[in-house]
Amino acid sequence: MATFYGTSTYAIDDKSRIVIPASIRKLPGRKQPLSDFVLVGGLDGCLWLYAEEDWEHLEERLRKLSTGRAKQRQFARAFLVGASRVAVDAQGRITIPPSLMSRAGLGKEAVLHGQVGRIELWSPQRFTEAVEPAQADLDALGEDVLGDLG
Repeated sequence: MATFYGTSTYAIDDKSRIVIPASIRKLPGRKQPLSDFVLVGGLDGCLWLYAEEDWEHLEERLRKLSTGRAKQRQFARAFLVGASRVAVDAQGRITIPPSLMSRAGLGKEAVLHGQVGRIELWSPQRFTEAVEPAQADLDALGEDVLGDLG
């Protein structure tokens, strides 16, 4: 499983391409940086970028959703709108499809945020709006979410 760390802002060019730096794509034990990803609309107004092998785990969970349950069909349908396999080009860029650019409110730049098993792509404004309240309440959130780590 790929593990991604770090938070940085990168430019998006006129062709909707953004650099995914080799430092982010390089994983311990691999000679070559990752070059193939799956890009989907994530939750909270961002995009999720998965390494192929990590996407396979999520895809398997999606396969198990019941087609007989309306909420599960609706979720899968909405979640996969604009989903794309993207390859890193020779300059280290991926192209973000127009539907996903719009969905995430992206313009001339995006925040790439490592989220352990995926990379999140955020508009800078949405990222700030999502993270600042959580950071202000981090101690209480940590206790609720992590509990006793002792």
